[in-house]
Amino acid sequence: MLVNNEKMAGKAVKHQRLGLKSLPGYPLKLNQHQYHLPDFGYLDIGLSDIGSCQHQTVLIVENYRCFDQLQKHQFKAMIGQYDPLVIFRGDKVFSEKTVRQLLQQLDLPVLVMADLDPQGLLIAQSFPNLIGLVAPELAVLEMLFEQQAFINRDLYSKQLAGSQKCLATTSDLLIQQIWRLIKNAQAGIAQEHWLDKPLELTVLAINS
Repeated sequence: MLVNNEKMAGKAVKHQRLGLKSLPGYPLKLNQHQYHLPDFGYLDIGLSDIGSCQHQTVLIVENYRCFDQLQKHQFKAMIGQYDPLVIFRGDKVFSEKTVRQLLQQLDLPVLVMADLDPQGLLIAQSFPNLIGLVAPELAVLEMLFEQQAFINRDLYSKQLAGSQKCLATTSDLLIQQIWRLIKNAQAGIAQEHWLDKPLELTVLAINS
């Protein structure tokens, strides 16, 4: 008997599927083809349909809203030089496991745009080939961590116990610097602020 209802197929509807896009104004380059998506859209594609990638790096975005509305961020022009394939990290719909399978398949340098809280730093560190974080300049971050309008103390208190040991022993210089800002403020900053405020985002090298 043929079954047309996808919910009866024995797998999750989004099994091994990914949300992909390029930086606003840049083409998406997969399987030796270039695709010009609308800035407010993304490609929902199966892992098995990605044979090759012509981007130079991968940018993992932790938060779906930031991924979905990537065109509303203010990126410094230099980010374009990294030519990233932008991927949503995953949630209950898109699996992070599938994202990691793609990273293993592509073996490209990885950038991460995550919340600047203990869990966000752990997420960033967990990806192979990590070369940097996409965030405001460090000098700007220092000022933001002093402003009540940006910081969230709950992000720190709820995540500290499960992340303190790992972050205290990290060898990544950038993670050390941001972890110090988080500890001093005893707070984190959610990446949604990059959407709501006129903040330029750049690439902070992981071991510069």
